[in-house]
Amino acid sequence: MAHDTLYIVDNSSEKASVKNYLSEWCSISKQMDIATGYFEIGGLLTLGEDWQKLDKIRIILGNEVTKRTKDVIEEVAQTMIERFRSSMEREQEKNEFLIGVPAIIKAMKAGKIECRVYDSNKFHAKAYITYFRNEYREQFISAMNVPLGYALVGSSNFTKAGLTQNIELNVQVKDEVEQLQKWFDEHWQNGTDITEAVLKVMEMHCREFSPYDVYLRSMYEYFKSHEETVSEWEENESVVYKGLSQYQKDGYNSLIQIAERYSGAFLCDGVGLGKTFVGMMLIERFVKKERKNVVLIVPASARVSVWEVTIKRLIPEILEGFYPFKIINHTDLLLDKNQNLINQIAQQAEIIIIDEAHHFRNRSSNRYRKLFDMMQAGCKKQMFMLTATPINNSFLDLQHLIELFTHRQEDYFSAAPLGIHSLAGHFKKMEKQLDQVSGTAISDSLDISGDIIRADKLVTELVVQRSRAYVKRSLLTEQGNNVLFSERKPPTVANYSLEKSYGRLINDFKESFDHKDKNGKTITILSLAIYSPYSDDYFIGDKSKMDKMVTGRQQQVVNLIRILLLKRFESSIEAFKETCIKIYIRLNKFLNDYKDTDASSKRRVERKQAEQEDILRYSEEYAALNQTSIEDIEDSLPDYVWNTQEVFDVNDFNINALLVDTMMDMDTLSKFIEDMMEFKPENDDKIRELKHILHEDTHIQNKKVIIFTEYKATAQYIYRELQKSGFTDLYEIDGQTSGDRHEMIQRFAPYYNGCSSAEVTDEIKILIATDVLAEGLNLQDASCLINYELHWNPVRLMQRIGRIDRRRDADTEAHLLADHPELKADRDFAYYWNFLPPKELEDLLSLYKTVSKKTLRISKTFGIEGEKLLTPDDEYEALKEFNSHYEGSTSAEEEIALAYQQLLADNPDYLEQVKELPRKMYSGKMASTRKGYFFCYELPTKRADGSWSDGDGIYRWYVVDSETNQVTEDLHEIWTAVKCERDESRAFNANEEQFSEVRKVIENYIKKNYLKAIQAPMGKKAKLVTWLQMI
Repeated sequence: MAHDTLYIVDNSSEKASVKNYLSEWCSISKQMDIATGYFEIGGLLTLGEDWQKLDKIRIILGNEVTKRTKDVIEEVAQTMIERFRSSMEREQEKNEFLIGVPAIIKAMKAGKIECRVYDSNKFHAKAYITYFRNEYREQFISAMNVPLGYALVGSSNFTKAGLTQNIELNVQVKDEVEQLQKWFDEHWQNGTDITEAVLKVMEMHCREFSPYDVYLRSMYEYFKSHEETVSEWEENESVVYKGLSQYQKDGYNSLIQIAERYSGAFLCDGVGLGKTFVGMMLIERFVKKERKNVVLIVPASARVSVWEVTIKRLIPEILEGFYPFKIINHTDLLLDKNQNLINQIAQQAEIIIIDEAHHFRNRSSNRYRKLFDMMQAGCKKQMFMLTATPINNSFLDLQHLIELFTHRQEDYFSAAPLGIHSLAGHFKKMEKQLDQVSGTAISDSLDISGDIIRADKLVTELVVQRSRAYVKRSLLTEQGNNVLFSERKPPTVANYSLEKSYGRLINDFKESFDHKDKNGKTITILSLAIYSPYSDDYFIGDKSKMDKMVTGRQQQVVNLIRILLLKRFESSIEAFKETCIKIYIRLNKFLNDYKDTDASSKRRVERKQAEQEDILRYSEEYAALNQTSIEDIEDSLPDYVWNTQEVFDVNDFNINALLVDTMMDMDTLSKFIEDMMEFKPENDDKIRELKHILHEDTHIQNKKVIIFTEYKATAQYIYRELQKSGFTDLYEIDGQTSGDRHEMIQRFAPYYNGCSSAEVTDEIKILIATDVLAEGLNLQDASCLINYELHWNPVRLMQRIGRIDRRRDADTEAHLLADHPELKADRDFAYYWNFLPPKELEDLLSLYKTVSKKTLRISKTFGIEGEKLLTPDDEYEALKEFNSHYEGSTSAEEEIALAYQQLLADNPDYLEQVKELPRKMYSGKMASTRKGYFFCYELPTKRADGSWSDGDGIYRWYVVDSETNQVTEDLHEIWTAVKCERDESRAFNANEEQFSEVRKVIENYIKKNYLKAIQAPMGKKAKLVTWLQMI
């Protein structure tokens, strides 16, 4: 009210508050003009209903810029609106239902409240000018000279803090009110009207959103936190980006985001889904946009045919210009001649991209150690690993790959949002969980291990992995029916008989698994004493000095060699012969080295050698003609398998026992070799069946076919036998094949490798290959594939099939069919044949179990680990099982991602519209699965630079059960409960008190289960974004 002396209003007490002053004036005033630097919704709400007693409120806001152009004026207005929007969101934090705001909206619509922004110059004025109602002023006699009104001028903005909390300095003005009114009117006339914009913000915040609105917004927020905003460079300058499908763009964005946080990321999409192009996008970004030193490490087989060809087609300048980019092969890490280059890379590289990164999963291999040292040296590096199969045998495979960029720092992931304080401990828990559930190794329990992996928070955080099923559906949404994937036909089992092929050898082989030494101890095929000399049977020295790691490894090696013999026996006579002779010669060397230990031993050894003179001569001649390396024998075995101990201290080892068991092994091997010396290829029922398929099967006639085998000896044997039978246009390739591998690949699959039939010489129709071609290559000119032996690793089988069952290109297909119209009839199908010996399969499985000490669950239909098949129904189930693994049936999160992709397709403008939506939204619907409250929260995370997120955290969903207050975090379960269609009716009956209680429950849960785990600092809390009542 009016005061005769200087009246100060400073918020020092409730009575001296600006709120109290203005409330009193509202009851006797007809109008209030407000000049303020900031306007928040809390300013009006602080006055309660008192402001409604006024007939008119005019509010003019200030700005902080001096330029006056159209763009600047619009920017100033927008800035004011954003500030007001923020004030609405802050208000809603404590006033969930925005009580009091609808009355303000009504007043604005009626013209009772108007807002303008003064944009001619900087404006910092704070004044509140009130005008008496006529009836109030008329009650005073004219002699009292009562002014038209009074003003409060000072420092208080029209905000809740300015009216009630901050210590301010405002004084009442009464004699110069008319002059103040003139000043206000002048600035009002020069202001830009923002009433409609302010009204729009308030209406948006008070809108009764539908359940579909909340569902769509929640999906947007969840997936936004998984993506990086695409920059102008990707949209306008990148060559690679415009050719990517949406799932590839999403993968690229996620990889960038993951690596920014953790310095390493995995792309583990299924085979044939275009990981190369995502890798190309990474290369282009880091080389051309960011000018970082980039190194691409690839398998030799894919360097030219996949990577260099693609780079030359899309961004050739990085190979030919002055760009910081290098390509090296996996094996280049091991070559002495490259050490200077490797050292330079170690010091200078900033980005490492590895194709088929699973080749670096073995900690004990030299290539792993070299790469580990490279990652530790020099400047800080980011690592991107591309592999469809990050886990082959154990969860530890993935741990070892992660350690390449964490440098084995155990607490590397201790920060938010993971809170993992021991990486090794984390993976041990995973292994223990698998063992408790299944009691088997990873390769024996694909379903269970897959579930554990998908549910793991570390894997979810580091790995981008989309199944074929997801990609197909994603492309269907994006491109419609233009998506080309072959329809994979059920494989044909190629039946043959080992007994017909091997004759006496198969009986000798089976008997070798159950023979006994002189003490009656059962020997499983071979003792292999020289490969495990530290066992109790042979070591007589000081056992306290024994290295337990060494002894454990030796026993592992013995089992690996036994398994290798069994696998090569099933592959071909030539593969088995090669291994038997290699071991036989090594055992004989040991006899020669130690037969002079005593006279008795020498006589026994020489007698044995004399008995086996013909076998020894044959073996030495064979070895001389067939020089082999460790890699030829078995690429997947560690290097140490064939490295036996060369020198034995006679005081520490029972040399006599070693000699005796070695001679027994030589007896067994000599029987095998003798049987094989009598073998004739024309009796080989397996090769006979292969020829029959190539000659007679209508699905393979006049088409290209690739025949896969694990072993070089088998590949060369197949090639020789087919050539002898008159087959033409053949080619055999293995790890030791010389020549231009890219030229060979073009001769077999010209169209998917940049040329055509007319452009190649001596086009290949039948390609026989070891698994050197099982990864990364585009061989989908062919549609037929033969697996020549039972492959016991489903991972490798998937890789093989992925050579021809790949995403196809419409333009390439049109070119291929124009040149080869005879293929059109069934070009859309892929055909497979798998060689299995059905009669002896059970015997082989039994032998495998004996040597490996574990159960192999094997599918007779595929030769992969799955259900053991005894009936046709079982075979059908196995087909479904393998298809599920190969296609990678969509995971729960992929189902949700596909739904989100469809939502964006149905709402193409949503990414722009969402910018206008309030920060917080709520609604309600009838419960479809359970009653309760759904919440979408933004949770704080720690950025790579150590700072904490602010608007860029991670988004999590929760449901609180209405009856029990139990909190659920299961993503798929929650999504099933909240998903709805556009026409879903709104059903809502919650009040502020009910909501407040439920919110306490969920925020206490988040505090206990997330914020404490990540050790979030004071002030960092979860922010509610959307919620939905389900009644």
